[in-house]
Amino acid sequence: MSLSPSPQPEQKLKRIEQAGLVFVWLACFFTPLSTSLLGVFSLLASLCWLAAGRFRTLARDCRAHSALFFALLLFAFMCLAVTYSPADLPEALDALKKYRELLLLPIIVSLLSISRQARNRAQNSFLAGCVTLMLISYAMALDLIPQLRYGHSLVFHITHSFFMAVLGFWTLNRAFTEHGLQRLLWLLVCAAATVNLFYIAPGRTGMLVFLFLMMLFCWQRLSLVKAVTGLLLICAAITTFYFTSDNFSGRVTEVINEINTYEPGQSRTSIGQRFDWWMVAGQLIAEKPIFGHGTGSFQAAQQQTSDHTKIKPTDNPHNEFLFLTVQFGLLGLALFMTICCCQLREAARLPRDEGFLLQGVVAALLVGSLMNSLLFDSQQGHFYLFMSAALMAGRPQKSQPQPPP
Repeated sequence: MSLSPSPQPEQKLKRIEQAGLVFVWLACFFTPLSTSLLGVFSLLASLCWLAAGRFRTLARDCRAHSALFFALLLFAFMCLAVTYSPADLPEALDALKKYRELLLLPIIVSLLSISRQARNRAQNSFLAGCVTLMLISYAMALDLIPQLRYGHSLVFHITHSFFMAVLGFWTLNRAFTEHGLQRLLWLLVCAAATVNLFYIAPGRTGMLVFLFLMMLFCWQRLSLVKAVTGLLLICAAITTFYFTSDNFSGRVTEVINEINTYEPGQSRTSIGQRFDWWMVAGQLIAEKPIFGHGTGSFQAAQQQTSDHTKIKPTDNPHNEFLFLTVQFGLLGLALFMTICCCQLREAARLPRDEGFLLQGVVAALLVGSLMNSLLFDSQQGHFYLFMSAALMAGRPQKSQPQPPP
């Protein structure tokens, strides 16, 4: 009996690449659902990238996508900043691990550049995960399944509301490019995500991101007259939500009350504590403005600065821009903003629809980072990683043939 010939090395590499893509799709699906599974599948995708030899194209990928180079440069600086951080080494390394999406960005771009189908499946997997999260939330709200520690969601309310905002923007863009029943389906999902955000999910960050993304959509897609009409409709919708949703009106009232009753160093409200942490961050930045205090240094440096105050200790100031500047100085902040600017420049070179989505991904991260440290947060940070990579990988490199559709 003759034995079947063993697969050629090229075939083995292709199989490893395909396995890597499957792990990327699974990681995209679990991004809004589970940090544990997200981490597992991200690691498996990275191992496949190494085993398939895709790392050999890293220099070429960085030349083609300058955002990848600056992401690696920022992560290298973060590694260096561990050496002068006042935090204990395990604490500093744990903070460094939270920024691993910067290291993963060129890996995912490399894998998803294989084909258009791979990129589309990554986007669809993420959308499927968001829809699953939304359906679970509705089931909890209707008492069809029991609520867990986060109320009407599997994840923390800030995280849930952020993904509902992104889902609304993404599906509205899909509806704008589809026809017939598909357009109707995307509009229904967009409406369901919007209702979930304003009537069920209490996260104010997601509401802020949603409003900005809707304004961005009007600016991207509509003429001046239609954009003004769209903005008026957004204002009318927000007014309707305010008078019909206790969830939305209650959160708005809380913000106003928390601002009015704020006392520096005394507040224990969500907004009040943020104001205190931002004040501390400003003091820490003034101490070491260029290179910062080091990776994972915020809590240790805060204790040294405000040890005799009543400001609540925290590991981050709930503002990514301040957080990066405290840890890595103005140099670190400049590198982060350079990555975002490079991606926005790439968005202008992509096909129109994909470019609009990439603008939305970057905008969602930047707007949400005003009130939370989203790059530091695992799920939102990985959303930025996977979706920006899926869109950036669609721009063919000049040094190689265009990938097959």
